[in-house]
Amino acid sequence: MSYDLYLKPRQGEIEAQKVYDYFAARPHFEVNPPQAIYRNEDTGVYFVVELQGAEAGDEAEDGYPLAVNVNYFRPSFFGLEVEPEIGRFVAAFDLVAMDPQHGGMGEGEYVPELFLAGWNAGNEFGYSAILKDNPEARGMALAKAELLRSWRWNLEREALQAVLGEDIFVPRIMYLMVDGVPATAMVWPDGIPVAVVPVDFIVVPRRELAPRRFFLRKEDNVVITWQQAQPVLQKHGKARADGTLVLDYGNPPEDVQEFVRSLREVRRDISGISADRLLDRELVERPGA
Repeated sequence: MSYDLYLKPRQGEIEAQKVYDYFAARPHFEVNPPQAIYRNEDTGVYFVVELQGAEAGDEAEDGYPLAVNVNYFRPSFFGLEVEPEIGRFVAAFDLVAMDPQHGGMGEGEYVPELFLAGWNAGNEFGYSAILKDNPEARGMALAKAELLRSWRWNLEREALQAVLGEDIFVPRIMYLMVDGVPATAMVWPDGIPVAVVPVDFIVVPRRELAPRRFFLRKEDNVVITWQQAQPVLQKHGKARADGTLVLDYGNPPEDVQEFVRSLREVRRDISGISADRLLDRELVERPGA
């Protein structure tokens, strides 16, 4: 199930190469004619723009040579990331739209708010339809506020990295299944200088600070809760206005090194989750879903 939006120039014909060149210059796009595929590795968001008609060997939809495809049954932040990209594309080529979705913008001017209304309505319907046949997917839900918070961090991660410089690691927020429950997590390798925000778990890869056994250092990865890491993070971290803790200390202080060395793994069933498998808890739990 997916959201399909069709676009065409207000006047004249679309020039395929100009479209491909446009997307090739945009971050996170890969051009593979007749498609331009957006995939943000930090956020997990993806969608496709496809050129239809003679250039692609297909028949254009009612004279609209460009088709946008965005999957349903996705976390709500998918629409929020897709829309600005489509809006920029529409403005760059002076395009008009045909949106056949119920509650969408219909035919005419592209309207960002109606794009989101149409995609959100279809996404909610997708939840209802798919959950009926896949009830186990209900266990992949996180609160919408938590999903939006982690998405925005990941979306802005590169910009924060540029501000803080290469000496401070800015990890993305990743998603884990921990004992059957979805959770957020960040990586903090060897207690290095880092920028973090509260998450459920901290993954600590130990290389230089790995414990020694029989005079040999055995590298490992220890997963701890935010509460376990919080005292040392707050002690050495400087809080930014947005709540980010920045640990800017060059080499890890002795107490940080000792903290990392002393960590003991608690047995948990842990596996990674891709962002597109997560669901908004509010949509999963709404009546009829």
